[in-house]
Amino acid sequence: MSSLPPIEDILQTTTPTVVMRDPQLQKRDKQARAQLRSLPFFDELGVDTVVHADVYDNDFKLIDYTHHPSQDIVDTVDDIEFPLVHITTQEGIEEYGEEELVRALLQRATEERERYILVTDTTSPRLPSYIQKPGRSIVDDYDVAVKDYETLSSRYLEEYVDSGLPASQTRNLHYHRASEYHKQHDAPADTLENIYDYTRAPSGSPVWEPLYYFVEHDLENILDDYSERISDALRSWTERGETRKVANQMLDALRVCEYERAQLEEYQQTDPDLR
Repeated sequence: MSSLPPIEDILQTTTPTVVMRDPQLQKRDKQARAQLRSLPFFDELGVDTVVHADVYDNDFKLIDYTHHPSQDIVDTVDDIEFPLVHITTQEGIEEYGEEELVRALLQRATEERERYILVTDTTSPRLPSYIQKPGRSIVDDYDVAVKDYETLSSRYLEEYVDSGLPASQTRNLHYHRASEYHKQHDAPADTLENIYDYTRAPSGSPVWEPLYYFVEHDLENILDDYSERISDALRSWTERGETRKVANQMLDALRVCEYERAQLEEYQQTDPDLR
């Protein structure tokens, strides 16, 4: 991956506080998908501290990031380090107690001129208890830039990533970086199912990273239906498609390695022609 421009150039704003609309956050229930899809993008831009509610947390991270549960930090907002990504919805603000948290983070970011990215389901998030005039939102009362994740990710993928996956299939940058790496090494790169075929994945591919998460957390001994567990975990990162097929390929690789890190490392470094 070549060096990237500063985050201000990518976001096309020098305003520290950004409201980022992501339509995948419109649903909060357990059937919702890809609520965390934007995190690999922000991680690549150097923002890996994240606040989100436990409803989005399924004990699996496609990438490594520092997570602060939103309900745990309302009283300790001054201790949170910026830059920061905060994932919530208007429903989360009004119905699940995140209004005070959003207001406190907005005030800190404004006063300290620190990077605060509020990823939400609207371009005009409201704080009803604090901004009571009808129709007014934080966009009217704070110095914020408003962006759209789908527009931003489309431009980013076109300008900075050589992926074999269409943006219409996924806007999760982790998958596109994996596809890019596979293209560079003449490995399957056109679908998620092919990218996660561990018998053909290059040793340096990003697709290996999630396997170490499962090994380190030893979920084999916790859950009986491990394939369903992995499939459910992937839905938080994946917009559409059959996550069970990818989950089964992950599970096959874990079984080959007997859930042992040393064996997984050895398997990863094995020539794909010999796997």
